[in-house]
Amino acid sequence: MENRHIVHFSFPDFYATLEERRHPELKKKPLALAVPGPRSVIQGVNALARREGIQEGMAFHHAKRFCRRLTVFPVDLPAYMEEHQQILIHLGRFSPLVEGPRPGRYFVDLTGTHRLWGAAPDVSFRMEKELAAQRTLHARVGLAGNKLVSQVASQCTVPGDLSCIFAGGEVSFLTPLPLDFLPGVGPATLARLRDFNLRSIGQLAHLPSKSLASVLGKTGIRLAQMARGVDLAPVLPFVRSPGLSIVQKLDRDEIHRENLEGLLFQQVEEAGWHLRRHNRCPGRFTLEVRYADGNTARLQQPLPPITTRLDQQLFRKIRPVFLKFLQRRVAIRRIGLELEEFSMPARQLPLFPWEEGTSAGAGRIQQALDAVRTRFGRESIAWGRVVQMEAKGRITVEFN
Repeated sequence: MENRHIVHFSFPDFYATLEERRHPELKKKPLALAVPGPRSVIQGVNALARREGIQEGMAFHHAKRFCRRLTVFPVDLPAYMEEHQQILIHLGRFSPLVEGPRPGRYFVDLTGTHRLWGAAPDVSFRMEKELAAQRTLHARVGLAGNKLVSQVASQCTVPGDLSCIFAGGEVSFLTPLPLDFLPGVGPATLARLRDFNLRSIGQLAHLPSKSLASVLGKTGIRLAQMARGVDLAPVLPFVRSPGLSIVQKLDRDEIHRENLEGLLFQQVEEAGWHLRRHNRCPGRFTLEVRYADGNTARLQQPLPPITTRLDQQLFRKIRPVFLKFLQRRVAIRRIGLELEEFSMPARQLPLFPWEEGTSAGAGRIQQALDAVRTRFGRESIAWGRVVQMEAKGRITVEFN
């Protein structure tokens, strides 16, 4: 692991930079990117807007109060993702191991490429210069022996420059830096550590792992390893796996439990319809909820294949996870359901009629509902749980 060479490219304000490239007149104005609407959220800002206190995730009406001269542009996600893919293709010329966890952040494993491209610092600098020349994008580049240190190193330089941490110098590099330089240390964890008078990464590194675990649990053990510059995570190229995503954006914030369960059941019905049309069973589901205060909760659990053929059974598997989100007692603005790890449905037929239980009756009801909807339309028949609810939303279905 001492011979690894991991380079991290960080493009500051990636979305806003792309808009400034298309509209040069925006470079001298505070810029924010948001979907038009009274409940929109800021999804990208430039450097001038950040100086005014505007940040990603801030509500649009709050951002206008902070900065009256703020210029707002609509979000063009397809264009941003296209640029993201082009950068991945460019970096892939130098190494087959390129990881883009999100647009504007990239890891490249240059281990073993020195005979082809030369020394790792030289090729890292060359990659940045070629991106700047071809795509007019300047990145902060960090080079180290693992992903963690290279990511932190990229934060300690300016766009267009390279920060190189050689093997053995990880601890001395991290020691004087503040705690928020560590990836994943958010405001809540930072406040908790400051309660113990911890201000720098070096102070955190000198604490025993067991002491941190007694306070922060497993997170404490992970933080102790990060503070010492230990990270064995490999660079994993992104592989798009088939998935079904169903997102419901509510017309207004909703906190009533029965209405929220009805909205979730609508999504489950939509998922079940598409699964039966394509004769697929997912092995895992992910449920994501965005609250009215901007916070997001996300949980993932496996699914037994036999439950995915019937909407009612699928809902009974997802509902307990959804109820955990309702314990926060904050209105919900958006519900997202993702299904993945698809397989062909396989079920052992019962040998005797009494072994079918209640699933046979539920299956016949499901078939009857599908037949009615196929003939008379999807809105022709619905369960009482959906008809009686007051909340409404817009459902978006995406196939990956």
